[in-house]
Amino acid sequence: MLTNSYLSKMKKMGIIGAGWLGIRLARLFNENFEIYATTRSADKFESLIQEKIHPTMMEFSGEQVQPIQPWSELKQLDLLILTVNFSKRTEISVLKNRFENVSRFIKGFEGPIFLMSSIGVYPSMEMEIEEDTITESELQPNIRSVELQMQTAFPQINILRLAGLMGDDRFLSKYKIKDTHQAANHIHYEDIAGVIEKMISVKSSAKTYNVVAPKHPTKQDIMDQQLGEATTIEAEKPAGRIILTKKVINELGYVYKRPDPRFFKEAAR
Repeated sequence: MLTNSYLSKMKKMGIIGAGWLGIRLARLFNENFEIYATTRSADKFESLIQEKIHPTMMEFSGEQVQPIQPWSELKQLDLLILTVNFSKRTEISVLKNRFENVSRFIKGFEGPIFLMSSIGVYPSMEMEIEEDTITESELQPNIRSVELQMQTAFPQINILRLAGLMGDDRFLSKYKIKDTHQAANHIHYEDIAGVIEKMISVKSSAKTYNVVAPKHPTKQDIMDQQLGEATTIEAEKPAGRIILTKKVINELGYVYKRPDPRFFKEAAR
């Protein structure tokens, strides 16, 4: 998979937070990288070992700033992916403490860093939204505060604003969905890995990208397809915001592997 000469020199990857996304990224990159990952679960610690991933037990609590020492594995790592959870529903003070703890854990790292952020940073407005469409003051303050905090601590950090995570055991028809006429802003985890790989190959630094499948059917269209109820009737025009990924496509030349959320379930088979 890795043919670029710069990519081929990258041997060891650290993943901070081996949750749903972190573990799937680890599995995709495991063929070409030696993976080191943090987890807060003893059960997951053992399963990571079985998958030939080097685990470290670590909890980045947001209750207080902890006297954390830098990760002992840090000096041998070539790049880091941060998948520690944060959302607009979490108090800013908790997020600040949590990511101060993360910063202390990776203090001094000068290689490429990728922060998994969220399109939740954008307001729910019925419009098309690119990375620079919304003014700074209109961005969701909790999510944006984490992005700014990490940009200050690590100026080279790349921020990926991810759409709703899908693929594998996550597909829309599995859930109880409201507002089915709304446009879907989803992303298959394989494309998150693909974008990261492309960014590594072109030595991206201090970039912010929306990582979203470029097609935006309604949620009802997706469920109809997944439930085998799709028809030839012209689809309803989706309502709500549409998060665009033109910057990823134009700047990186990235071609999405899973461009249409209607077929994410089939891709998982």
